[in-house]
Amino acid sequence: MPRNDAYDIAARIEAAGVSLTSPQATGDMLEIVGEEVARKARRNARGKGGRRFWVQDILDSIHSESTSGGQIVGSTHVAAAHKQFGGEISAPGKGEGALRRQFLTIPAGKARENRWDTDKAKAAGYKLFRVKRKSDGALFLFGSRETAKPKKGKGKGSPAELLFTLKKSVFQKADPWFPMGKELEEAVGKGIDLYLKTLE
Repeated sequence: MPRNDAYDIAARIEAAGVSLTSPQATGDMLEIVGEEVARKARRNARGKGGRRFWVQDILDSIHSESTSGGQIVGSTHVAAAHKQFGGEISAPGKGEGALRRQFLTIPAGKARENRWDTDKAKAAGYKLFRVKRKSDGALFLFGSRETAKPKKGKGKGSPAELLFTLKKSVFQKADPWFPMGKELEEAVGKGIDLYLKTLE
């Protein structure tokens, strides 16, 4: 929590005439405030929508934890901070065509529409192959599916479709979700109010 927010908390508690000289009282208050901040973070993640990433992966990773020095609220998901602040994502990547994991596989076309990774594309029946564009050396993964075999002869492959772009790095824009600024202050304030009600 930013230092100025910590001063605001102390001022509110002092103005209410509540003594937090007891470590137990301080811990109780911080636990309630931390859980309120975590609740707000979960609401924000749920509000992002989607099939899984926000409403399950990120939401389930949010927690509030007491420590010897205070209260920590955050997410254990590897992408949580990257979504909050943005920045560069670099290889090593994973998936078909990522030679020695030198590339990230970025979904395109049907793979993007269906939120496929390379494993899901193969499970959907696509055979993937890498293509290098001569003009600039850009790399892509195309896929084709074998059509049903006719009575005579072998089946023919479907037209090749662009499914993934291979890149060494990409820049991801920030997509803030964790409460900060006024939103954080409001969550902290609500937590303090909830704590004070337990003393009535």
